[in-house]
Amino acid sequence: MRLVVAVIAALISVALSLKASAHDQACSPVTASGAGFVMECGKQLYSFNLSLSESKLSLSGIKREVVSDLHGRFAFGCPVEPMCANEPAVGGSFIAPAGWLSTSRDEQAIFQVLRNMPWPGVSSLPTPSASCPVFDVSIGGMNGRAVCLDESVVIVAADDRVGFLLYFSQRDKSADVLKNKVLEMLPRFEIERATGEVGLKRWLR
Repeated sequence: MRLVVAVIAALISVALSLKASAHDQACSPVTASGAGFVMECGKQLYSFNLSLSESKLSLSGIKREVVSDLHGRFAFGCPVEPMCANEPAVGGSFIAPAGWLSTSRDEQAIFQVLRNMPWPGVSSLPTPSASCPVFDVSIGGMNGRAVCLDESVVIVAADDRVGFLLYFSQRDKSADVLKNKVLEMLPRFEIERATGEVGLKRWLR
């Protein structure tokens, strides 16, 4: 588990350290877990966490459990699988926001971000044909762009602090059906941010 955290922290550091704040302060990772992290930027600590709640139709109100691996990927697993039987699988990874924001944010830019992910076999993927036109999305108040690729929808979202790629997949679903499912899920994503004095580091483990 420590190795997983170290890998994720290193990826976040690469993505954010060059330009992690509006003041161009160099940042370094303090800790990382799942789809969240804490960075030290000058005299401030900055935290970011992405979560996905269950459907509002569910009486439980529980949130999906976030797991991560050695390749810097995180995934939103369902704690009770039957509750998510008709929903796509959801995974992702953090990216360098400046690289994405400097692109045309079109189909090819999204696919290039996907190919740059440190995931086995992704860099050698042939260029796919989009199954739907690129469309605008919003995740927890962060603007992004999305495209359908085969049995998946890929979203890239970023602001001047942080960026991430989200990957939705579900077999035997047409592009239009999967796109609509993703659009229904997006309002359930929440982004939590916080800042604090660097002295708070001593309370982190």
